[in-house]
Amino acid sequence: MRVACVGGGPAGLFFALLMRRAGDHRVDVFERSAPDATFGFGVVFSRLSLMRLRRTAPEVVTGILDGGARWEQVEVRRGGESLSTSGHGFAAVERREMLAMLRRHAEEAGVGLHYRTEADAASLLDRYDVVVAADGAGSRSRGAFPDGFGARVTPGGSRYAWFASDRVFEDMTFLFEDSPHGPVAAHAYPYSRDRCTFLVEMDGGSWERAGFTDGHTRGADWTDERAMAFASEVFAGHLRGGRLHGNGSRWLRFPQVSAEHWHHKNLVGIGDAVHTAHFSMGSGTTLALEDAAELVRALTAGDVLDVPAALAAYEEVRRPVVAGVQESAWASRRLWEAPEGHRDASLRELTLRLLTRAGQLSVRQMQRLDRDFERTAGSGFTALPGAPVRDLAELDGSLVEVAAPGGGAQDAAVLVERVRALRRARPEAEVGLVVPAPAADGAAVRHLAELVAEVVCRAPVDIVLAAPRPDDTGAGRVAQMVLAEELRLRTGTRTGYACRPQELEHGWTHVQAGRVDEVWTTGA
Repeated sequence: MRVACVGGGPAGLFFALLMRRAGDHRVDVFERSAPDATFGFGVVFSRLSLMRLRRTAPEVVTGILDGGARWEQVEVRRGGESLSTSGHGFAAVERREMLAMLRRHAEEAGVGLHYRTEADAASLLDRYDVVVAADGAGSRSRGAFPDGFGARVTPGGSRYAWFASDRVFEDMTFLFEDSPHGPVAAHAYPYSRDRCTFLVEMDGGSWERAGFTDGHTRGADWTDERAMAFASEVFAGHLRGGRLHGNGSRWLRFPQVSAEHWHHKNLVGIGDAVHTAHFSMGSGTTLALEDAAELVRALTAGDVLDVPAALAAYEEVRRPVVAGVQESAWASRRLWEAPEGHRDASLRELTLRLLTRAGQLSVRQMQRLDRDFERTAGSGFTALPGAPVRDLAELDGSLVEVAAPGGGAQDAAVLVERVRALRRARPEAEVGLVVPAPAADGAAVRHLAELVAEVVCRAPVDIVLAAPRPDDTGAGRVAQMVLAEELRLRTGTRTGYACRPQELEHGWTHVQAGRVDEVWTTGA
């Protein structure tokens, strides 16, 4: 089989290495940059992702662990206070070192590596059986066939700048500070004995007030010295004399990439070329490497090469996995893009929000991961409520259901009249709005929350309840969590999270994290 790979980053090199090991295939990697040219600093992996990766390429995992850093704790700092929890299990390695390791293994396996070489995917399609687009979120290969991939690239609302620090933070550390322009946050984690990734993030409004330069208007190797000086000053108390270092470090907006199709003809995308997940999840590189491994399995599964069938099989396996991670990353991204949502949260609540920001972990699960959770995160967190919770059946006949908005103001007018009619018919009753969660889509959640806020403004209710969709078996938990936060933030009304009894530990976690005021059950 003749295979070309456009892009010599971790995903492209890993795919090429595995493809050569799978058989006597001709594999060529085309990379427009020099072998040692790279941007960014540390690449992070969770313990679970390393376990999966070890089954495919144990020597790669060994290289990551031997050359990088490992930690178990997550620390949150704000206002001179800090809290730490354990049991998380992460590792990181310098991106440059990881690329050198993968390049060495690929060369030993017989991969043809072509650096400083521009490759046009369209011109490669007739020369190779399969062409792999591994050229990142701004993929030119994908862009050559816009209709074939149906990609959508949506820029995030916040701005981030990626630095390194010679003040090494031993664990994953989240820092929250205020600047003259607004709140600023940082994600810091070690990737070697003497270096640490130091990623700084600002919401869009704060960034605009500061008058910084848009990094997208400059070359990829440009470092914004003003941004670096600003971050050094804001986080001086944490850096304690340490310096920040740049490498193409400038203010950027995270590109949310999704594609209707992951392959077109014999061109197939892996990693960021067809999907991205916000960096706060630390899953981007893992997803790309797992894409590469699955694509190799699909291409080498049969005795006879059937490219269309293999590419379809690869996409069928990987798409649902990626969709789940993207959904969690969407929820995680929101925490950083909307700092007003947690400005009034206590440090304990903020820590719990950070640990559960992906919508998957509960207090019960964290107590299992960290036996000292009660002591380190502060007393008072419990796996389940200490008293019976209310059920939606108690409000039978006095709830107005809000569907996804379709007609704008007309929808609000209809709902307002329904609330008022209930008030007239049952003046002593507790009246509420129940809002089934939409799909995990930021615009849909925001529009729904805005609609509810308008209704509540014109016809006040006693409670607003975020609820699961009738057909939801738990997969919509993330969207419901984000909806509940938005409803509380936008309406200023008592807000509840309604869940099935078996989901109670997650609903109760949201109460303790300060996302909602109450947890209810649906009785189903």
